[in-house]
Amino acid sequence: MKLATTLLGTAIALTMTAGAALAEWPEKPIQILIPWPAPNDPSTLVATAVAPVMSESLGVPVKVVNKPGGGAVLGAAELAQARPDGYTLGLVSVGPMITQVARGKTPYTLDDFQALGLVWASPFSMAARADAPYSNLQELAEYAADNEVRLAHWGIGAVPTLIAMNYADKAGFEWQETAYDQLNPLLVDQGDADVITYSTTGLTDYIEAGQMKLLAAMVPDRLPAFPDVPNVAEQGYGPAFSVWFGAFVPDGTDPEIVTKLSEALYAAMEDPEVQKVIENVGVVPETDGPEAAEARMQEELQTFSALMTKLGIME
Repeated sequence: MKLATTLLGTAIALTMTAGAALAEWPEKPIQILIPWPAPNDPSTLVATAVAPVMSESLGVPVKVVNKPGGGAVLGAAELAQARPDGYTLGLVSVGPMITQVARGKTPYTLDDFQALGLVWASPFSMAARADAPYSNLQELAEYAADNEVRLAHWGIGAVPTLIAMNYADKAGFEWQETAYDQLNPLLVDQGDADVITYSTTGLTDYIEAGQMKLLAAMVPDRLPAFPDVPNVAEQGYGPAFSVWFGAFVPDGTDPEIVTKLSEALYAAMEDPEVQKVIENVGVVPETDGPEAAEARMQEELQTFSALMTKLGIME
């Protein structure tokens, strides 16, 4: 009887302690971890605009911290290992969160995270030099039948790379491909590569200067800034997946804190000044909340695993 009473008392004490901790949250700065380098990174730019708005609503400082490396895997791993106390959240994309996990290239799994929701998608494109002898995917396929074509990309597990590799498989050729930690349109502009998969926003200046051109949009719909450029699917070379970005906390974070953080983040994104930054950066807002994001991630884990198996890049 004493043991039962003791156990009951312990359970009540733990519940009261957890409740008190939640009531006090937040009481110290919150960190938004970004697993990419800061210069010109869309996530960093938007998060930097979001942080002060979240800070005002939550009543504590909100800081943006960049932890790049390993194609964003290092930063995602740090997020997975952080204390699940609601003081560390991260913005991570579909590549390190889904495709690299499927390939077994990460020290974490989806079970190590809790989604706050998806926040935006990055409009990626496939681009070449303006004087390249091809202007769309069909013309590129015809050229590649007799010529070597060098592809610059972020890495094999990156979604834009998978889209490009799936296209080449359907078109009947193989890229001469190289992954770059510091991918830059200059690789194509200066002749080190023939084609690049890159954020359309980062390509815009080169296109407007007449140095590069878009071959295909890597988005489900047309690009608002380049409505005349058809996407991969429209050109008949497989689906164009969304390169989404989501907000996550370590698994084990109190569900009420998850809800409060998610609500604060989405509310901040509706701020007029943040909306201006989102428009200028060129990302497309996503609205999948925690449950919808979790379901979508599980579905895409299966989809991309099947695609990578088909392409022969699963180990």
